Amino acid sequence: MQHRFDAIVLAGYDPARPHPLADAQGEPHKALIPVAGRPMIAYVIQALVQSALIDRIVVVGLEPLASLDELAQGGDCDLHYLPNQPSLFANAVQGFQLLGRLQDPQRHALLVAADVPLLTGGMVAAFLHVCRPYDHDAYWGIVERKVMEATFPGSRRTYLRLVEGQFCNGELYLARIEAALRQQGPLQELVELRKNVTRQVRKLGFGVLLRFLLRRLRLVDLLGVAQRMLGVSVAPVILPFAESGMDVDKPHQLALAEAYLRRQAAPLPPAPSSSQT
Repeated sequence: MQHRFDAIVLAGYDPARPHPLADAQGEPHKALIPVAGRPMIAYVIQALVQSALIDRIVVVGLEPLASLDELAQGGDCDLHYLPNQPSLFANAVQGFQLLGRLQDPQRHALLVAADVPLLTGGMVAAFLHVCRPYDHDAYWGIVERKVMEATFPGSRRTYLRLVEGQFCNGELYLARIEAALRQQGPLQELVELRKNVTRQVRKLGFGVLLRFLLRRLRLVDLLGVAQRMLGVSVAPVILPFAESGMDVDKPHQLALAEAYLRRQAAPLPPAPSSSQT
C-alpha cells in the first residue's frame, strides 16, 4: 500500500481574463492574493508540508517563488514549477504528465487548488488516511452543507442535492496518475462544468437528470455513471471539516477566510485564577 504521495497544486490563471477578485485586489495572479498577510498559495504549500506525507510538490501556473521554496525545504519536499497553460484542465494534465515521467504511473497523486488557504496538514493527512487502501482510481473530497454552514454561514457555496444530503466540493482529490492521463476527454468536460451543478448532472444522462430533478439522486448513482463514462472507479470521501471546502473566489469569501485565520492566530484569553481559602 502506498504511504507517500506527490501533490499537484493548481495555481494557473488566464492573463487575458483577470480573475475579478485578483483584479479587485490589484494582484494579477489569484494564487498570490494576500490572506491575513500571506499569499493564499503559501497556506496550501504549508499544509502539504505539514501533513508529513508529501514527497514532491508540483506547482502549475506560477513562476518560482522564494517563500514557497523555503516552505518546501523546511519539510524536505521537492518543489517543481510548471508554466501556465490555457485552462485549468490543461494545467492539471501537465502536472500529471510530469509525475508520470518521474514515478510509477500506477501510484496515486494528490490534486489541490491554490485558493484554499484554510487547508491544514491535519486535513490533508486525514483525507489520505480515509482513502486507504487506495484501491479506487480516484477519490473526491466533499463537504456536507450543514458542516460548511456551521463554520462559514455566509460562504454561499454551490451545493449538489442528493438523497444523503447536500454537498459541495471539498477541494481535495486523489487520482491514479495513469487513470488521470488515460481519460482526458470526458474528464475535461466535467472539469469545465464544475461550477454548474445542473449542467454537470445533465451531462451524466437523462436517468440521472430525472432522479436529480425528483430529488432522488444518490451518491451511488453518480459513482456508477463515472464508472461507465470514464472507465474509472471513483469513491467519495465525506470530509468532516469545512475549511477544505472554503475556496476563495469572491470578496465576501476572502473576508471570511481572513477573519477565520485571525481568530486562529489570536492568543487565548488567560484562564481565570482560582481563589484559595
